[in-house]
Amino acid sequence: MKDIEILLLDADSDRRNNFASRLRVQGFNIVLSLEGFQTIHLIEKYKYSALIIIGNLQDMPGLEVLSLVRISKPKAELPIIFISTGSDQEEVLNAFELGANDIIVYSEKCFASLVEKLKKYKKVKK
Repeated sequence: MKDIEILLLDADSDRRNNFASRLRVQGFNIVLSLEGFQTIHLIEKYKYSALIIIGNLQDMPGLEVLSLVRISKPKAELPIIFISTGSDQEEVLNAFELGANDIIVYSEKCFASLVEKLKKYKKVKK
């Protein structure tokens, strides 16, 4: 599964590194980003199999990154999994409206759900 390259966006370095390490153990190739503008630049320059957005960033909200990415990358071209770190139902609804393929509410047990969704996109891309 090493050929699938995923861009992981999270401003929280501990959580970002934890997710990245665990995803690498599962066989995913992970590229890390910690800011929205950096993510937009990376997506314009490279091709990724999926984007994971976790929460808000220092330079912009996660939902804004989602909406900016969707301007140039449709759902079929770049699946986006939005991981909501709050309990705001409106954020979840907005993420769907802005083009998230999947949404996960962050918890200690959300990792298995994330891996399941990434494997689904791997199968779709074949």
